[in-house]
Amino acid sequence: MGKKGSTTASTQRPRDRRYTASPSRRSSGLTRLALFAGISLAVLTAAAYFLWPAAMPEGPATPGAVTVIVGMDGFMPHQIEGRAGEPITLRLVNNDTKFHTDGGGWHQLAFETLRVDVNIPPETTQEFTFTPANAGTYRFYCSVCCGGKENPSMWGTLEVKA
Repeated sequence: MGKKGSTTASTQRPRDRRYTASPSRRSSGLTRLALFAGISLAVLTAAAYFLWPAAMPEGPATPGAVTVIVGMDGFMPHQIEGRAGEPITLRLVNNDTKFHTDGGGWHQLAFETLRVDVNIPPETTQEFTFTPANAGTYRFYCSVCCGGKENPSMWGTLEVKA
C-alpha cells in the first residue's frame, strides 16, 4: 500500500483545462479581422474620393488672396490681417449646399464700417478686393444664416496695420 495522503491515478482530480482556440479558429478570427479592415479601408477611400472635390475651392486663387471658408460653423480663418492703404483680396469659399436649412446655403461677409457686403451662393467660390484706408480692428460677420450677427461663430476680425 502507499503512504497516507498519497493519491493514485484513479482518484486524482482532472486538471483545470482552460479554453484555448485551436489554430484553425485563430486563423479564422484573423481572416475576419483582415476582411473587416479591408472593407473599412475601401469605404473610407471611396468617401474621400467623392467628398474631396466638394471641400476644395474652385480654380486657382489670385496671388496674395486670402482664402476664407464660410459655412454654418463660421469663418475659417476667423482672423485676417492687412495693411492700411493696400488692397486686400479675399477668396470666399462656400461649401454649403442649397439644401442648408437656414438661408438656403447662402452666406455673407460684411464689414459695416468699411462698407463691404458680399453675398456668396451655395457651393461657389468668389473673390473680391477692397482697400481699408485706416489702421484698426474691423469686425466682419454673416447675417444670412445660422443666427446671424448674434451667433458668435458667425463673426471674424480684420486687423489692419499702419
